[in-house]
Amino acid sequence: MTIALSILIVILLLYIIYARRKTKQDIDEFAESIINRDFSKKYPRFQSIADAFLNLAAEKEAQQHYLKEMLELVDTGILAYDVETHESLWMNDSFTTLLNIPHIKNINWLKKQNENLFNELLDIPVNKSTLITIHARKQTIKTMTNASVFQTGGKTYKLIAFHNVSATMEEVESGAWKGLLNVMTHEIMNSIVPVSSLSDTLRRKIHTLKENVSQPSTTDLKDMELAMDTIHRRSEGLLRFAETYRNLSQKIVPDMKSYNLYDLLSSVHSLMNPSLQQKGIAFTLKTNAPEVTAFMDRDLIEQVIINFITNATYATSEKENPQIHLFSGFDSEGHPYITVADNGRGIPDSIRDKIFIPFFSTKKNGNGIGLSISREIVKLHNGKLHVQSQEKEGSAFTILFSP
Repeated sequence: MTIALSILIVILLLYIIYARRKTKQDIDEFAESIINRDFSKKYPRFQSIADAFLNLAAEKEAQQHYLKEMLELVDTGILAYDVETHESLWMNDSFTTLLNIPHIKNINWLKKQNENLFNELLDIPVNKSTLITIHARKQTIKTMTNASVFQTGGKTYKLIAFHNVSATMEEVESGAWKGLLNVMTHEIMNSIVPVSSLSDTLRRKIHTLKENVSQPSTTDLKDMELAMDTIHRRSEGLLRFAETYRNLSQKIVPDMKSYNLYDLLSSVHSLMNPSLQQKGIAFTLKTNAPEVTAFMDRDLIEQVIINFITNATYATSEKENPQIHLFSGFDSEGHPYITVADNGRGIPDSIRDKIFIPFFSTKKNGNGIGLSISREIVKLHNGKLHVQSQEKEGSAFTILFSP
């Protein structure tokens, strides 16, 4: 009896030791499965805990998926990166589209592509709305940025939101300038019309007195007549000036028809080539798609192209081998385009944002109205106007039409 009891006790002890080891092993394996998020193996004693973890994981994954889809749908560019390593934690499609870059693992990639943009990203202040200008996608983009810093997993990240406000600012700017132009035109016209009329009347009256009066005051009368002629000429010039500016504030309704872009450029080339040859400027015409067409008001687009060529002529005036080139075709996204390029002095970065502002001009006798009207005409065609320029290397103005 004693021997049997001893054997039973030993068996019980062995079973207890085995059960403890098995329980410890199960707990270790279950803990490891939690760490690795692998619940393929079943643990009956811990199944309720496993189910809870699975439910939490599923909810978290659903929330992440929902957040990802929501961030991809918004038109605000979003970037999150590690402030120490510059590794990208997140960037949505709107951000990559805004900067015309692929999804990158580390924003140090930008340093080689666009160092100024890279430095601007690092310098964006936290918890403060900031307007920055981005030179990307062959154009200048104004964005309103907001940034914040957060920590997770022992790392510090910077989250930046980019909202493209270029179109909004252009509309506000255009509306403000149009209002100012209406006021200026009204005041100038009210002042110059009577001055022009009076000066012309005086000129004719002096001419009559000069013929009928025989007194020796001819010199004085000629001086007066010359002065009146000068006043009249200047008044007429100011009237034309005011009329030109008024064109910017008038509503233009384009007569839209389909035209072949290469034929259009050929016509402009024939018109402008003789005068450019006299100035010693090489003037070429090329296309990568002779059949491409676009809907436009031909007269208005011709006006824009001629304005670009006129600007290019001025820009190449000090070049030893001046060149102006016309291009037409399709871009990579299927948009019909027209480009006027030159190898002139280029546009400095400091004034590139100002060239479409009315009254602004770098020409000695320029009135700063040509590019403003050109941009308005392109907008009327639901097109886009892109500018590429490098100082001392040249510029290219491109009109992108709707596909």
